Amino acid sequence: MLKNKKILAILIVLLIIIIAGLTVMFVKGMNYGLNYGENTTIRINIDASIEKNDIKNIVTEVFGKANNIKTVNNLDNNILITAKTSSEEQLNSLVSKINEKYGLEMTTSDLNVSYNPKIDIIDLINPYIMPVVLTSLLILVYFMFKYKKLGILKVTICTLISIIGAQILYLSVYSCTRLPINEFTMPISMMLFIISIIILTEFFEKRTESTKKEQK
Repeated sequence: MLKNKKILAILIVLLIIIIAGLTVMFVKGMNYGLNYGENTTIRINIDASIEKNDIKNIVTEVFGKANNIKTVNNLDNNILITAKTSSEEQLNSLVSKINEKYGLEMTTSDLNVSYNPKIDIIDLINPYIMPVVLTSLLILVYFMFKYKKLGILKVTICTLISIIGAQILYLSVYSCTRLPINEFTMPISMMLFIISIIILTEFFEKRTESTKKEQK
C-alpha cells in the first residue's frame, strides 16, 4: 500500500511538472541558446596579425558575455562573431576598438552583418520525428509479441506513455527551468529515448517473471 502511495505521489509530481512546463512553453515559449535563438553574425576580415583572446575581449566588452567567436576557413584573421543583438552603436564601437587595437582604418561597411531569426522548436525536432516514430512502432510491435501474455493493450499503453511521456517531461523541464535550447538538446533527448526503452524492457521482464511465479 505504501509503495502504491509513493508511485502515485511521483506520478502527481511528474504531471504537475508537465502541466507547468507546457503552460510556460505556450505563454513564454522556450529559451533558446545563442546559436538557436535570434542572433546577429558579423564576419570581419582583419588585415593584421591578431590574437583571438584580444578579439574575444573586445567583443565581450561591446556585446556582453553572450557571444561566440570562431575563425573562418582556418584563417586566424577571418573572424565570425555571433552575438544576440547588435545596434549601430555597437557595430561602430566594435570597429573603433579594433582600429585602436591594431592601428587600422576600418569602417562598419567592412563588416558583413547578418540578422538571423530563431530556430523554431518544431524545425529543430523535425529531422528526428520520422526516425523516432518508425523506431517506436517497431519497438511497440516487438513488445506486443514478446510480452503479449501481459496483455497487448496494457503493453501498448505502457510503451506509448513511457516513450511520449518521457519526451514531454524532458521538454517541460527545459521550459520550467529556462534551460537554453542548444546543440546538446536533441542528443540528450535521444539518450533519454534509449533509457526509456531499457527501463521499459526491465519493467516488462520483471512483470513477466512475476506472472510466471504466480501461475506456478
